[in-house]
Amino acid sequence: MQPIPPPIALTIAGSDPSGGAGLQADLKVFHQLRVFGTSVVTLITAQNTGGVSAVQVLSPEIVSQQLQAVLSDVPPRACKTGALGSSEIMEVVAQHLRAKHCFLVVDPVMVSKHGHPLMDQDAITTFRKLILPIADLITPNRFELQHLTGRNVESLEDALEAARCLRELGAKNCLLKLGCIHGVQRLLALIGDSAVWYTKQHLATRSLHGTGCVLSANITARLALDESLADAIESSVNDTHHAIETAALIGNKARSGTGFGPIDMHFSSNHS
Repeated sequence: MQPIPPPIALTIAGSDPSGGAGLQADLKVFHQLRVFGTSVVTLITAQNTGGVSAVQVLSPEIVSQQLQAVLSDVPPRACKTGALGSSEIMEVVAQHLRAKHCFLVVDPVMVSKHGHPLMDQDAITTFRKLILPIADLITPNRFELQHLTGRNVESLEDALEAARCLRELGAKNCLLKLGCIHGVQRLLALIGDSAVWYTKQHLATRSLHGTGCVLSANITARLALDESLADAIESSVNDTHHAIETAALIGNKARSGTGFGPIDMHFSSNHS
C-alpha cells in the first residue's frame, strides 16, 4: 500500500547561507511541521549573523523556469513569498501565481525590523500594484506597513486604520508585526472584518534573525495542512515567540554581542 503523500508548501525567496532566514529557514519550518517543502530562489546573499555583505539577484528568466518546474509537477497547497529582489521578478511571480490554486502568504521583506530599507521605491510601487492584490495574507512589520500605506503607526488605533488601508489596496487579510508598544510585543490580525490582537512578553535577546521568515513559513505550512487561517496565525504567533524564547546563541558575531543569531526552529504544539 502506497503511503499518502504529504501536503506541499512552496517558498519563493532569497538564500541565506548561514541558515537563519530566507528559504533555508522556510524549508526547516516546513519540515518541522511535516510538510514537504519546495523552493524557488530569487536572489543569493552572502550573509551571517553579523549582516549582509553581498546580494546577487537572479534573472527573471530563471525564476520563471523554476516556478514553471515546481507548479507543473509538485503544485503546493500553500505558498509564501519572501525577498523578491526586483520589479521584474515580481512581474514573473505575479504572472505565475495570478491563476494559482493555493493560498498565498506574502512577507514583504522591504524594510528590516530595525528600519533599514531593503527595496527601492520603484520596487515598492511594483509590489503594491502586482503582489499585494494577489496576497491572501500579508505580514508586514511596522516600517513596511508605513511604506505600503503611507500612514505613520504610532498607536493601536493607527495600526487598525493601516490594516484597513491594506485591505483597500487589495490584500484580503493581514497580520501586522508592530514590535514593542507600551512595553509588550503586539501583533494585529485582520481576517475579513474581524480584528484579533496578540500580545507577547518583550524578550531581551539578540537571537532574532529570521523571525519574520519563520512566522510566515509557519503560517504557510499550517495552511497546507488545512488549518483555518485564524488557527494557523494563532499557532504560528505562539510558535515564533517560543522559538525566540528558546533560541541558543549561534554564530561568532551573535555570541560576541555584535550580531543577531537565528531563532529556534523546533516547534511544540504544547506551549502557549
